[in-house]
Amino acid sequence: MRMRVLLLGKTSLLGQALVAQAALEDIEFLLVEEPPGSWEPAQVAGWLDALQPDAVLDLSFYHQQFQVLDPTSEGLAAERVFARELVTQCAGRDLLLYRLSSTRVFDGVKEQPYTEKDPLTPIGAHGALQAELDQLLEAQCRRHLLLRFSWVLDSSPEGMLQRLVSQLLAGDSVSLAEEWRGTPTPLEDMARVVLAGLKQLDCGSELYGCYHYASAEVASWISFARTLAQELVMDGQLEREPVIEPIPFDSQPAAALEPRNAVLSGRRLLYAFGIKPRTWRVSLTGLLDSH
Repeated sequence: MRMRVLLLGKTSLLGQALVAQAALEDIEFLLVEEPPGSWEPAQVAGWLDALQPDAVLDLSFYHQQFQVLDPTSEGLAAERVFARELVTQCAGRDLLLYRLSSTRVFDGVKEQPYTEKDPLTPIGAHGALQAELDQLLEAQCRRHLLLRFSWVLDSSPEGMLQRLVSQLLAGDSVSLAEEWRGTPTPLEDMARVVLAGLKQLDCGSELYGCYHYASAEVASWISFARTLAQELVMDGQLEREPVIEPIPFDSQPAAALEPRNAVLSGRRLLYAFGIKPRTWRVSLTGLLDSH
């Protein structure tokens, strides 16, 4: 890779997966020592001055963005301050800034998949912050790539996938929201897409802007849970599939934090970058094995 890319968030699960995939292609990132606590915005300018990167890939708050159901106000404040400083510093240097986003920037009222042209109508405090930072990036950084994902599946002990696994293992029946829909994205597929976008820009393609990635198969939360339960039975973690009792989405705590419709259209990404979607089913067994 010709570009010198500074990766922030190397110790996150996505950062680790990305570094591993990049190493297979002899791609190395510029790295910094990550703070034991929160990311310090005062350090950003020093990193950029010392390392002189051509681009910055920001995964600093990956876990909070995609796996924490209800981030604390302190966590959101730390994300806001750090991200705003990073945008300011990259814009002043005309660096490529690559950031991720989630479907919490939409309220889920729309029936069809969300596209990049849909207005931001965030849900919850975290959705409001994500929308604020997305708009700031697009307004201030001429050279930017904003990649938005739906349900991200990784091995976080308290993450989206593990919360569902715990529910399925807890008893003979489980109550799940019947109207919740999304496009599940396993971690390794997310890393593949993030790296593919970076390689396209490294080739000189000025395909800046916001893009959505959607896996090849839309799922309801219940249909996804049933597939997951089958995997747990085959893996010997369950004797039999639990009975799933459908309940209204609005009755769930997640309804105040997540959009009812979290389905994204990835057509623009496919046409611009040639990044083809993969089905989430092929990676499910591997994800469960990593728990």
